[in-house]
Amino acid sequence: MIEKQEFYHGAAVLRAIQDPRCMSMVQFDLGYVVNVKCLFLVKYTTKPSSPWRFTFSADEFGRISSHLNSFAKIVVTLVCGDDGICALDWAEAERLLGMQPGWISVKRSFSGSYAVAGSEGLLKRRIPLKRWPALLFDSEDMNELTEPATSEDDHN
Repeated sequence: MIEKQEFYHGAAVLRAIQDPRCMSMVQFDLGYVVNVKCLFLVKYTTKPSSPWRFTFSADEFGRISSHLNSFAKIVVTLVCGDDGICALDWAEAERLLGMQPGWISVKRSFSGSYAVAGSEGLLKRRIPLKRWPALLFDSEDMNELTEPATSEDDHN
């Protein structure tokens, strides 16, 4: 039997390995290591429509934080049902969580980008669908892979 987790992890993994910049990938602790230097984590929800909410437990938060000095980049992939993948770098996720366990909420209107909020803050820019897997491989200015937020992005 194929587990749900395999489908959702598979969506993120497939997009990463299809990128020509992906030279290697191995499973590691909470996620996958790409090209020996980048870690990406996969969180998913089976909820079919926006908004989607992802919880980060104390254990997960501690385990992720313990790997900060081991990798050049840590990316969190939030698989939003069958809608798409919202990718955040760990620094963005930490700000949204207030540097502690909590939740991140993602919402998207039809053909829009993702608006993201957390238990301790709101991301000021929207996340386009094309950000994954580009964020994993690019050393970009964060604004290049995000879009300005609008007033309809408010999370309640």
